[in-house]
Amino acid sequence: MSKKLIVVILSFTIYNLQFTIQGQDTLKTTVPLSYEEAKAILLKENLTILASHYDINIAEAQAMQAKAWNNPYLHWNQDMYSIERDEYFNWRNQFLIQVDQTFSIAGKYTNTVKLAKVNVEINKLMMLDVMRSLLVDLGNNYNLLFALQQKEIIYTDVLERFKKIIAASEKQLEVGAIAGNEVTRLKSEQIALQTEALQNVNEIAEVMGNLRVLLNMKPEINIQTVEYKPISETTPMMSELYSISAENRPDFKLANKNIIYQERNLKLQKSMAYPDVNVGYQPKDKGSNYVRPYEGLVVEFPLALFNRNTGNIRAAENEIKKAEVEMKQQENMLLNEVNASYIKLINTKNCLKNYNETFLNNMEQLNNNANLNYNKKNISLLEYIDLQRIYIQNKMQYNELKNQYLNAINLLNFSVGKEVIK
Repeated sequence: MSKKLIVVILSFTIYNLQFTIQGQDTLKTTVPLSYEEAKAILLKENLTILASHYDINIAEAQAMQAKAWNNPYLHWNQDMYSIERDEYFNWRNQFLIQVDQTFSIAGKYTNTVKLAKVNVEINKLMMLDVMRSLLVDLGNNYNLLFALQQKEIIYTDVLERFKKIIAASEKQLEVGAIAGNEVTRLKSEQIALQTEALQNVNEIAEVMGNLRVLLNMKPEINIQTVEYKPISETTPMMSELYSISAENRPDFKLANKNIIYQERNLKLQKSMAYPDVNVGYQPKDKGSNYVRPYEGLVVEFPLALFNRNTGNIRAAENEIKKAEVEMKQQENMLLNEVNASYIKLINTKNCLKNYNETFLNNMEQLNNNANLNYNKKNISLLEYIDLQRIYIQNKMQYNELKNQYLNAINLLNFSVGKEVIK
């Protein structure tokens, strides 16, 4: 295969890759969105949070239902067939009216209402925990999308430089100033970068899809992230973080509230050992009693001989012990998560300091000099490609490190349950 044919094939491949990448967003509407704006949209539009609100409404409705008293019963008894008179449904011969009301004793009603109120508080904490989880998910996806879009800018910039270098080299090739394999080597490097850029574009599409789901946005929206810089990077002391997390983490509060719920449930189960009392009043009984007409009082309740709710009481006692163990486990998780996220933040922050403004400016200057020196033939092709790779690697590492730093802040806020770093 001739060198000219190789150059044609490489040129055609590059064109197709560029067309594939550039043609994907032609039908989308680009919307610039800051991280704070994204959080506001999440709290207002996220469907999971909206569904959690209904869970609270359901719990409140159940608490309202628990307050309702038992309905009274109305009994009507009458003569269906009289043998003496050979009559059907003659209520004048005999009828009975009775009204019954069931009363709960031993605090069953009070304990049921209190248990329902604790359930409302649990559902509110569960919703806060859902919001906390969604916010950390939003932060990670937003930071990753910003990093990927920054990588896209780097790829676009470097590929544009390669395009200019290749165009100049092709002119030199026409006059025989350089060898054909040098142009081929440049285009091969360009294709490799173009392939990486295509992979980056595909990853952007995936992450942006996750972000749209979180924000309840349509696929037509193309989100353009804005660089997020923490207002205050001062990190509280570890001991302070522990106390803040214990006061603010909803899952920790939820574990504590579960103990209260199980203790309240034990009281309810103990009261369930006592039977309900049914009180009835017969204002009128004609024909079915020794006194006609008859008025009477009825008191009914089951004898607690076989079912004393022992099994449910024992289960409730074990539920309390289980909840206490889970509380200790949650406390241990809290301490370790805060500790790990704090260390990760400090380490990432220290590493990021290596990329100071002087170093970054030197890298840009080195890249610019590489293009000028190659055009002037002061450096070889291999030296030029090596310098380009070093430039890309440092830019990508810096971009990735910034992403890790923002994720470390996001993770620390998640572990603490409060935005200690904004």
